[in-house]
Amino acid sequence: MTADRAKRKRGILPLLLIWGKIKFRPLWRTFKRPHVQKWLLLIFASLSIAAFLSPTLEMAPPTYTVGDVAIKDVRAERDLLVEDKRATGKKRENAARRVLPVYDYDPSVLQDIEGVTHSAFSLMRRYKAGEEEKEEENIKGEVEEILGFHLTSREYQTFKGHRFNGKVLESVVDLIAPLMKRGVVSNKELLLQEEGIVVRNVKTGEEVIRRDLHSLLDYQEAKKVIQKTLGGPQGKDVSADLRGVILKVASNLIFPNLTFNRQETNRRREEAHNREKPVLFQVKRGEILVEKGERVTEEDLLKLGALREGWRKTNTLVMILGLVFLTWLFVTAFYLFSTKNIRKVSPANKDILFFVLVLISSLGMARISVSVAEALADAFPQFPLSSYYYFFPVAAGAMLIRIVLNSEVALIYSLFASLLSGLLLREGIFFPIFYLIGSIVGAHSVGRCDQRFTLIKGGLLVGLTNLVLIVIQGMITAKIFEVKTLFDLLMGLAGGAAAGVIVVGLAPIVESIFGYTTDIKLLELANLDQPVLKEMLMKAPGTYHHSMIVGNLVEAGAKTINVNPLLARVSAYYHDVGKVKKPQYFIENQRAGDNRHDKLIPSMSSLILASHVKDGIELAKKHKLGGKIIDIIRQHHGTRIINYFYQKAKEQENPGVQEVDERDFRYLGPKPQTKEAGLVMLADAVEASSHTLENPTPARIQGLVQKIINNIFIDGQLDECELTLKDLNEIAKSCNIILNAVHHHRIEYPEAQPEGGRQKNGGVGPKSPKARKGKAGRGKANGRKDIRRLGVSRKRAEHPSGR
Repeated sequence: MTADRAKRKRGILPLLLIWGKIKFRPLWRTFKRPHVQKWLLLIFASLSIAAFLSPTLEMAPPTYTVGDVAIKDVRAERDLLVEDKRATGKKRENAARRVLPVYDYDPSVLQDIEGVTHSAFSLMRRYKAGEEEKEEENIKGEVEEILGFHLTSREYQTFKGHRFNGKVLESVVDLIAPLMKRGVVSNKELLLQEEGIVVRNVKTGEEVIRRDLHSLLDYQEAKKVIQKTLGGPQGKDVSADLRGVILKVASNLIFPNLTFNRQETNRRREEAHNREKPVLFQVKRGEILVEKGERVTEEDLLKLGALREGWRKTNTLVMILGLVFLTWLFVTAFYLFSTKNIRKVSPANKDILFFVLVLISSLGMARISVSVAEALADAFPQFPLSSYYYFFPVAAGAMLIRIVLNSEVALIYSLFASLLSGLLLREGIFFPIFYLIGSIVGAHSVGRCDQRFTLIKGGLLVGLTNLVLIVIQGMITAKIFEVKTLFDLLMGLAGGAAAGVIVVGLAPIVESIFGYTTDIKLLELANLDQPVLKEMLMKAPGTYHHSMIVGNLVEAGAKTINVNPLLARVSAYYHDVGKVKKPQYFIENQRAGDNRHDKLIPSMSSLILASHVKDGIELAKKHKLGGKIIDIIRQHHGTRIINYFYQKAKEQENPGVQEVDERDFRYLGPKPQTKEAGLVMLADAVEASSHTLENPTPARIQGLVQKIINNIFIDGQLDECELTLKDLNEIAKSCNIILNAVHHHRIEYPEAQPEGGRQKNGGVGPKSPKARKGKAGRGKANGRKDIRRLGVSRKRAEHPSGR
């Protein structure tokens, strides 16, 4: 049994492993998709923002009892309304006490008494008439049962002696009716403790408030009134024996017609108790509830209890989920609008991750800074808490985003960070505006960062902007001349300077971790002592010289079309770095008469020339030149055709055997995606073609430049970048100026004469035209010989440029 079970187990485990791989492999593949990762980053950003904004991050207030000594200051994190439970209880008790007791008035009691007396006397009168013959005791018993009390034989005989006269009945009713109308209660002492009562008719529901409580009667007082009435003028016509019987009957028939309704009274008092609002007193946000070293009082306990109750109520799952959904909608709406409507906002996943990390770091720093500011406010109570908020370097994130990505993304970040930081501080509308303007100014100030000190100057400019905003706020609130405003100004200036210092420190770290190419990195790459440039100078001097001239061309063109001239120039330095691997296959590095392409078929030559793009990308990654330069290396030829070898292949084509495919002679691309990449493509082609001019006059240079730019434009190589026709015209003008300076004519210096030699014309005056012509011809010939000695081919234009 054990062996069989072990075999089955060994057979099941591989099946479970295979099932697990099949089950979870699609899930991991899903996570590897770029668009899924993008949305996961947005969800992560939403959760992080919700966590920072959630009040549940606040620490729970400490627990004290009356008389304890506070170990630290406790400050209200928000505005509080604290209930004074003692005052509230007293107020509610008074409200309940003011409710008058409810007494039910039953008008049918008098009618019932009249009915009982009528029934009893009618019965006795019928027996008297002899309608039925019964014994006297039976008649007496029935009467007693109707009346509800016992009659002695004497009392019964007294009624019988007066023949059960109706006047006797009327005397009984007349005695009881006035008393019942006044009201008879069972306990008048309890009644007199109240200021009044509510008399509610149980038949009609009508209510009447009676405050003449002394006019009401209890049972004993009613008997005394009856006895007094019978002893007065009203009873003088009644015989003594009948007077006693009437007194007994009236006294026994009288019954309270006002009864205390305890249930209704309690209900009304409870409603009044609950209807009263609690007694509250306000505690403002930032107010110190308990000071360190002070003994805790009952009032302090009330405040701490309200603070703890508010903290406990906010720590709910529903609130957190609601905040997460709100922030997710906020982030998603911003992302979709920006990517769909702002052309320069097309972030890769790396860019989104960087944006989210900077934003979360900024919020985290703001959260920590709030705690530090509260501690400083406790230590230096002469300065308010809000003054320290001017120091928060929110603009540092916008400056960092600007130098790494672009101005559009920096603007979006500024909106995000300023709004969320303002919500975090909960200090009104001014601080979000304060942070927003400072962030925009900071991002703009580092738009062209050609040295690290530019970041410090940008921080100082943010500080000056903060000063202006604080002064404006002081003018609005009429507090500009207070001591607090001076401290605010110091904090604002220090906050701007701190933002610049933070960016200076973080920029190299961001470049290293994320592989971004900032202007500061470009300045380092522009140094001609870079190892890769030195290697190009030694192995491919022609390419090096070509790259330097292209760098000058693109820098001048970038300034005219208002793009980053530093990025354009540095990209031009490295755009042909891949030629270092096979320098002798490119015409600018070849010596006269040494062309390796003569031994290769055109398609192979085309592959070798096109491979310099791939080799350049590999070298750029190896030397960590950055993504922007790598993109320009990849795009600087676009999908242009290598025309020289394509035409050569067409000449060697055998239509019946093999046809030449134009796609085999095109670069792999992609086409330029940015203005800088398009500018490098144009300058590269213009500079290479300028060497084909025999006599580079300004007119010829201008015609060549226009022709090259037109051909590239017609070929559709500029379709995917943002260069306009106006930009192309400005680029052509700048290229003409630079190339004319490069190919300018020099004067011919006279040759040295033999010592003591003289010219035929005596050594004075100008040479004859014939002599000058001969001299010029000899100079040109000698120049060609000198060029050959330097290893440069005269027929450069007849060979492939490789560009």
